[in-house]
Amino acid sequence: MEYAEVGYKVFQVLSPVLLAALTWVAAKTAQLIHAKVRSEVLRGVLLRVDDAILAAVREVHQVTVEELKSASADGRLTPEDRARVKARAIETVRAHLGARGVAELAKVLGLESGGVEKLLSTRLEAAVHDLKRARANHMNGASGPGADLPFAATGAG
Repeated sequence: MEYAEVGYKVFQVLSPVLLAALTWVAAKTAQLIHAKVRSEVLRGVLLRVDDAILAAVREVHQVTVEELKSASADGRLTPEDRARVKARAIETVRAHLGARGVAELAKVLGLESGGVEKLLSTRLEAAVHDLKRARANHMNGASGPGADLPFAATGAG
């Protein structure tokens, strides 16, 4: 028996094993790529949501809240005013994201319509809290990277 014949026989015996191993590696690589792409899509959606929320909170604060506070005798918002401001902020976020953005958010996170509303509401409350904290830090002289910018605006999101 020559070396060529032995090599050919070994190749015939090992080729199914090598093919199976190659198929397994290809499948695992595809899974890894899919997970990476899904992670990047999720990250992108959340960054867009955070940016839209931050812009909406600042816009609504500048346009609506300041006006309501100046019209108020004690400079504070009533519970009804707060509810209207929050609804206006959610409207603004939805406008910034657009129908496709809201649909993509729901799809990527697997949320129903009520879940999207809850998410936006929670993120809005967090943004308001962070901006109030940042304002207090600024008045107390605190500084540093991201001292006055919450969420995606800091890159820490």
